[in-house]
Amino acid sequence: MKVLVSGIVDLSTIDYPKKCSSVIFLYGCNMRCPYCHNLKYILEHKKEMTVDELFKNIDFFFSEAIVISGGEPTLQKNAVIEIARYSKKNGFPVKIDTNGTNPEIIEYLINHNLIDYVAVDVKCRFDKYKEFTKCKEDGETIKNKILKIIDLCKKNNVFVECRTTYVPKVMDKSDIEEIAKTVKNCDLYVIQQFEPKDAYNKEFRKLPSPKENELRKLGKIAKKYIDNVNIRTVNGVFEI
Repeated sequence: MKVLVSGIVDLSTIDYPKKCSSVIFLYGCNMRCPYCHNLKYILEHKKEMTVDELFKNIDFFFSEAIVISGGEPTLQKNAVIEIARYSKKNGFPVKIDTNGTNPEIIEYLINHNLIDYVAVDVKCRFDKYKEFTKCKEDGETIKNKILKIIDLCKKNNVFVECRTTYVPKVMDKSDIEEIAKTVKNCDLYVIQQFEPKDAYNKEFRKLPSPKENELRKLGKIAKKYIDNVNIRTVNGVFEI
């Protein structure tokens, strides 16, 4: 079968916690998040290849895991399944980055022991979702899908991380509190530092990046609801 690939990173030390990983970026996305730093690249670069060809293009010398990312990788259901199957067959743990809109694919991966780590991007508070992400689905629908993924992971001992990129002047502490209340059963909640330089929306490139001290304060708010909270900045990952 053919896979539509936008990019490959042979070695990453940040995409799979505590492991060096190879990252596969699959083409396409069903959201248009204004802060996204790689959407433009994902939509402009597309190469068709088989799974065998894909893995022959990766240098695995230092890699300990495979990360399937995007865009939104679950838009290519069969590609995700085959990449995960190939990875597990060759002894690699598998992580997927997803916006949570296709929980049935995550369920398939879990039921067939093809996934070890699920990272769900929670874009904003759910009542703002449709306006913010330009997704066809409303926030309540997406919320229920994300909660289903969390529940599936918890019941099957698959590590589930939820994460939010914090954008100053667009979000505030009430947004983080509302999100944390909703995803409180996840194994880890991460607040990520917004970087304006490569934002998909040009207006967002004019916004400031939040300071580390501000993110720490937000982390403490999330900590009221979730035991394991990190902030992720350009300087590293810090536990709250």
